[in-house]
Amino acid sequence: MSILNTLISFLVIIGLVWVSQSFRSIKFLFEKGGTIIDFFQLSIFSMPAWLSISVSFGFFFGVFITFIKLENDRELIAMKSAGLNSLQLSYPIFVLGMILSTVLFLNFHFLLPKSYSFYKNYEDNLRYMKPQILFNENTFFHIDKKTFFAKTINGNELDKLFIKDYSSKQKTVDIFAKKALFIKEKNNIKIKLIDGIKIISKQKTNPLIINFNEDYISFNSKNTKKNARSNRVIDLKEFTYFELVKMSNSNPKSRGIYLAEAHSRNVFSLTPIIFSMIFLSFFLRIQHSRYDNIFKKIIIISSVFLIQIILFSMKNIISKFEEFTYIFYTIPLLLIIMCFVSIKYENFLYLNFKKVKDGL
Repeated sequence: MSILNTLISFLVIIGLVWVSQSFRSIKFLFEKGGTIIDFFQLSIFSMPAWLSISVSFGFFFGVFITFIKLENDRELIAMKSAGLNSLQLSYPIFVLGMILSTVLFLNFHFLLPKSYSFYKNYEDNLRYMKPQILFNENTFFHIDKKTFFAKTINGNELDKLFIKDYSSKQKTVDIFAKKALFIKEKNNIKIKLIDGIKIISKQKTNPLIINFNEDYISFNSKNTKKNARSNRVIDLKEFTYFELVKMSNSNPKSRGIYLAEAHSRNVFSLTPIIFSMIFLSFFLRIQHSRYDNIFKKIIIISSVFLIQIILFSMKNIISKFEEFTYIFYTIPLLLIIMCFVSIKYENFLYLNFKKVKDGL
């Protein structure tokens, strides 16, 4: 029953995340001329990035629904009357949580870096479906060791285009054109420049200024696609754990950012276990009253969301203060131990708490 409810909760949550992400993808595809196949491929490639939230909260709500149903049907009371203690009731959930945490760990360390690179490359390659969609008005665009800037864009026509070509080590070329037209060829995107100035600058020589009526500049779109990753900003999700650690050692100024991303993958892998243990430690303790049960449910849900906020906050703190990394691991491990002790020694803790309460 827990597995079925977890699966349903997981599908509902990932569906909600997919819908929220779809608005961005659909807008992008409409602008870039993509198809429904492109939309589904983008969704599939980006899905591993959603699994942290979807799996963790899907499992939590699956367990929550299962035990609420067991409580309403009086099956929990029957199982406890048959001699099962809270630890025995928690064992299947704990095992399932371990399995899901392992799945998340493998996802973060192996699937996510590759899938997110495919996603970013695929998204980047869609920009080359039509030459004119490479550019946005009043925005600098870097490609093939060239920088482009267009004041206005109208279909295949650009007005007031600036190009800086630094592909050669011996010289740089600055081009200003009043107007430019896109010309699409098989493996190249060619731009026809109209009424402009070309300034060729070499070291230790005066710049050469050339006025022209027409000129052409091109770049190979096929090669650019192959080297998409090297021609764009790389997201941290595209790096593996060991790559992030290596980069943290070679980039002291950004060391905390790389370490925060690397270690967060280990910590967030534990969230299915953490959420389920928090739920069980509260829910399976000795029942008192209906009011008490309602209060417990509020506490459980609030605690889970609070833990998620704390973990994200710790990740941000580590990006600035890397010395707090050990606390990042201590928090989830301490929570798991405390919840385990609370479940295993439920009766002992309850009796001592009652003695203290009666003494007061």
